[in-house]
Amino acid sequence: MRNPLSRPTIVIAEAKHRRPLFVAPLLAILTAAGGAPIHAEMMPAEPRTEAAVLAASDDWLAAERRGDVASLERRLMPQYQDIEPNGRVHPRSALIAHAANLKDPSTVPAKQLAAEFRKANPVIEEVVMSGDTALISYHSPNPDIRANVRSIDVFVYDKGAWRALVSTHNSHD
Repeated sequence: MRNPLSRPTIVIAEAKHRRPLFVAPLLAILTAAGGAPIHAEMMPAEPRTEAAVLAASDDWLAAERRGDVASLERRLMPQYQDIEPNGRVHPRSALIAHAANLKDPSTVPAKQLAAEFRKANPVIEEVVMSGDTALISYHSPNPDIRANVRSIDVFVYDKGAWRALVSTHNSHD
């Protein structure tokens, strides 16, 4: 369902100066919109930092791999959508249903699971923040990958927590 390159979180400083052209306009639109209040279950307040956004991304990854539906429901906005390179859209409900029906969910602790996933799926990552909106962009550093998939996860700060709003994946030859 999801592209495996869309979830790892390795921060490489060299990526900080290169931004995809569509990041700034998307960030401006989301920041200006301000977002309607969404009532989420209470989670401990998270700081408004890059580290907290990356931790939220790791939490999402672990919840997805472990089949932790309650964590996914808290971490994903009700309007969450995953958009594939071909334009196909997967709603939040599909991601949650997939996690709920895992045949062999991971039992590895969340931090270890995220570290193992990063090692197996290295990416170059960049975090861009503006107010209550954060974008994490990913692309493969491997020149041997024919289709260099670039993904962006958009998080919004909602009632003290970073929650995923949309994931987009673009294929580049």
